[in-house]
Amino acid sequence: MATNVRCKTRTDRSAKSLARDPDIIHVPAVPRKRRTMADEAEEVRRRIEHLECVITTAPAEHAARRVALRDVVPPSDEFVRNKPAKARRRPMQVQARSRHRSMGLLVQSVVLAVLIAGVAGWLNQRFHFLHL
Repeated sequence: MATNVRCKTRTDRSAKSLARDPDIIHVPAVPRKRRTMADEAEEVRRRIEHLECVITTAPAEHAARRVALRDVVPPSDEFVRNKPAKARRRPMQVQARSRHRSMGLLVQSVVLAVLIAGVAGWLNQRFHFLHL
């Protein structure tokens, strides 16, 4: 069983190398000063005040932006050059899925049409709607 022995090194070692070496005992870092409730309350108060200021000035900034953009003329069609969208090939899996889905819908519609025709024929045979 290994004992906890503190050993001095000849060279200064970085924190990363100390963390990688499990044989050396690490001196615990100084704990970070805990924030008091008053500090947290002050920070929350500052955040609330900031948000209130943003909310208060939002309508004025919106109106100023509208006024600034009122006299701006949109670019004419000569300067706007929209590139035509490239026709991208769909992957084979997507094509197969689409084909499978359309075949499934076709089979469903055929089965539904046959079912409706069968029910209509049975009702006609039973109640003689059409005299053929």
